[in-house]
Amino acid sequence: MKILKPIAGILGIALLFSCTPDDSESNLANVEKSNLEIKAKASSDASSSREAKSVSDVEVSEFLINIKNIEFEFAEGFGIPDSSSGNSEGDEDDLSFDELPNEIAAYLDENYPNDPFCKGELEDEDEDPYRYEIELQSGTEIYFKADFSVYAIDPDDEGCEIDDDNDDDRFDFDDEFELRGPFELNLSSGEVTVVSVEIPVGEYDEVEFEMDRSSNPSSDLYQKSILMRGTISGTPFEFYHTFSEDFEVDDEDANQNLIITQDNNNTVVFEFDLVSVFNLVDISNATDANGNGTIEISPEDEDGNNQLANQIKNAIKAYVDLLDD
Repeated sequence: MKILKPIAGILGIALLFSCTPDDSESNLANVEKSNLEIKAKASSDASSSREAKSVSDVEVSEFLINIKNIEFEFAEGFGIPDSSSGNSEGDEDDLSFDELPNEIAAYLDENYPNDPFCKGELEDEDEDPYRYEIELQSGTEIYFKADFSVYAIDPDDEGCEIDDDNDDDRFDFDDEFELRGPFELNLSSGEVTVVSVEIPVGEYDEVEFEMDRSSNPSSDLYQKSILMRGTISGTPFEFYHTFSEDFEVDDEDANQNLIITQDNNNTVVFEFDLVSVFNLVDISNATDANGNGTIEISPEDEDGNNQLANQIKNAIKAYVDLLDD
């Protein structure tokens, strides 16, 4: 799958949503934001598909989906101020817990599981008989030699105050910016706007959305997550599925993450490539076993097409793409 990149064209069409990041929600209030428009479309034109073959025997007239939520996962290191990207003068020997040698980190985890790490410092080997100085929240100071053996342990009367200032603006792949739907979309007539939101400026290494069954009893999608209607060689067909699954986009190239810029002109598009779906899954042999004049394809149809329904679902998941321009 291709990675998301900003493209132009904000229409400003906003839908109701709730923005619910995880425990870093309070930190997000202090981060600069920009507008992002999320769109979706279905591609049924063979000329625009990544597949060259034609699927002229299959025509899709209706394509509806229900998206439960959309998540943007921050790239590791997002939000770290420039002043924190490198150690300031006088602090060049300071160590974070993640920078500790594995042997020291394992020692602390085993021997001080309830005493959080507070400070670490790399000492001058020429001036000190030890190489690492570690201070825990209780005030206990532990000194390690260069071979990671313990040189001395010094309990301190005053506890060490953990400074969380540098973590207030730090986000990584454990943090998410979430948009909760549901977003019920009819992609039968071209590109539609899913939602227009304010999102923190920065870098994201993954975008994920969850499709789930609609709970709207007045909708054609009620108790369905996806619905498609059309014809197979002129015979009407209806496909639906009731799956609840995540659609994940993650580029193997770490340099091709989604970048949200400050220009308020960011757009991403979910594209469902139906041409490739029906080039991958041959539905020409789908049957109308109950003889009602419509070929029904679903996990519970009576036409004998249950296995085919799962094949179509898997193909749709494989051929959902995110467009860049």
